[in-house]
Amino acid sequence: MLEKWNQFVYDLIESKAKNIEEEPYHALIENQMQLLGWAKYRKEILHKQNVAIGRTYIQPDILIEKDGEVQFVIEVKRPVYTQTKKDIDQLVSYIRQMKQKVGIYIGEHIEVFYDKPGEKEAISVITIPLELDNKRGARFVDLFSREKFTEQSIVSFCEECIEEKHRQENLNKVKESLISDAQTQIMEALKPYLVEKYNGTFTEEEIQDMLSSVHFNASTNVDEQQKKESYSTTSIPSTEDSLSVKRPNDPTKYSINGFNCPTKGIFVHMLVKEYVHQHPEKTYDELEHVFPAKLQGSCGVIRTLDYICAKKYKGRRYFTEADKVLQSSDGIKFAVSTQWSVHNIPDVVKLAKELGFNVTTSEDQHTLSSNKDFALKAENNKIHCILTRGGIEAKGIFYTNDKSLILLKGSKINPYNSQSFTGKDLEKRKKQLEQYTEENNGCVYVKEDVIFETPSGASVFCVGSSSNGWKDWKDEHGNELMKYRGN
Repeated sequence: MLEKWNQFVYDLIESKAKNIEEEPYHALIENQMQLLGWAKYRKEILHKQNVAIGRTYIQPDILIEKDGEVQFVIEVKRPVYTQTKKDIDQLVSYIRQMKQKVGIYIGEHIEVFYDKPGEKEAISVITIPLELDNKRGARFVDLFSREKFTEQSIVSFCEECIEEKHRQENLNKVKESLISDAQTQIMEALKPYLVEKYNGTFTEEEIQDMLSSVHFNASTNVDEQQKKESYSTTSIPSTEDSLSVKRPNDPTKYSINGFNCPTKGIFVHMLVKEYVHQHPEKTYDELEHVFPAKLQGSCGVIRTLDYICAKKYKGRRYFTEADKVLQSSDGIKFAVSTQWSVHNIPDVVKLAKELGFNVTTSEDQHTLSSNKDFALKAENNKIHCILTRGGIEAKGIFYTNDKSLILLKGSKINPYNSQSFTGKDLEKRKKQLEQYTEENNGCVYVKEDVIFETPSGASVFCVGSSSNGWKDWKDEHGNELMKYRGN
């Protein structure tokens, strides 16, 4: 079934990368349902069908019928759309008015809802990200294929999911109880074990006294403080503590290109963020290749928001705050893992250096002054630079202290946008062109000095397409700005 899922989801992934509109996405999903055995020619896949409910009509996005009977309903949204409660309410309304058991939401992910008898709200039983080789996806195509689909099999599956969810909730209550009173519970569990293990060598009272002299501490693998990890000066501990006496803490802190990171997690986030900023053309798959999962371990360095949502990791294990979520060139939003310790951070530091970043530790901060000699040779930390490419003649001043760049008035830029510019990027450049440029004799020039936070931001604005400013901007001697980056 994994192969069938890959066939089913592949075109959905492609459409998400292309930012497809909703109507074409409807048509695509209808075609994909035929891969599961449902046929348009048998009138089993119905698009925007009017359904009479009393004296009114409803019009679900897609209905799936068999032998003239509705089997389930599908609510469709664009693959780059963010699901809202209103969307789910709409789907649930259709399910209940048509007296169905389940409904499917297909947008940025696939989600199955079950209208369990006696419940006020329909229950989300499974969420599947749009990605290849997903085992939940294989289960989905198996359940909803025409050959195997029955109401009873779907209901049984949904009930199993709910039972498993309740089991996990109860297990979490046990965990919370253990955490709240670890000292007593661990002592009570260990005492009979130790009495039996040492078989009369020590009395029960001696073992009790020994256990009383040990402090036991229980915590989750990701504590509440780490869940809320942010760019603050608060030192956040490693996430490796479990049921144990506290382990020695590794106090080493890292700096990347002069930015001091209070935690290892923030250091990794800054590394990925800066790399994405310098390489705006990279797709998510290419970024995963640069930051392979094995660097972190079980969580992976980066994961898509769909994956995080499906795993119910939102708020833990990853930087999922709105201002820390990143996006690849193919429109995929993803987050960076917060799970870093003395055991896996060295490989990331090594990678950062290989990628050209200047990385220092709290132990060698005193050596930084010698590393800045080159930059200090520039007058007032300023480097005059130029960008020439396909008729573009831009001039700028690069500041080595904060890595910002001023695009100078009179610079000649490209007024057109490449096809890779879509969505917010396209809107952003259109506004910049309106605000900062003017036309003269058929060419477009910058009419005032414009400050950009990075050389890449300035070069993307100038060329109207993906650009690595560290390479495209040159100093007066033809050197790439990359030469000044580590200072």
